Amino acid sequence: METGYLSKAKTYKKAMYGSASAKACLTFSIPSCDSAITYAVEGVKKVMQLLAMEEEWVFRSELSLHEALLNSYLHGNRADPAREIWISCCLSPAKVQIEVEDEGRGYDPTETEVLSDQDPTRLNGRGLFLIRQFMHSVTVSRRGNHIRMCLVKE
Repeated sequence: METGYLSKAKTYKKAMYGSASAKACLTFSIPSCDSAITYAVEGVKKVMQLLAMEEEWVFRSELSLHEALLNSYLHGNRADPAREIWISCCLSPAKVQIEVEDEGRGYDPTETEVLSDQDPTRLNGRGLFLIRQFMHSVTVSRRGNHIRMCLVKE
């Protein structure tokens, strides 16, 4: 995997690989482009695998991060490669917290309809619907350009 887009990443590993207390925190930005989204998702997935995290959590996090980045790229930054998307992740076997923020104007999350089980064919809202299905908690900023997604062991 090419690491050019992840060159700004800062990783802090606080314990041995695969242990219950292993943790990694990443903060980096990517340009608004398809290839950068792919590299960012693959990079986070690889870190989760290095921490020996459950495959189900890796899959849920990978899908949710990909959907959040696509929303930032297409809706927030309007596919403008001059704009950036910021990603912050704290990953451990007990908790996953992923945040994504774009440079867009945002939207009012209280006025946006999200795809529901009753209308699965609607074109808009599918990404946020999937994120809410796969993550334990999802918070969108009041401005609408920042999302926080969490998985927590019960």
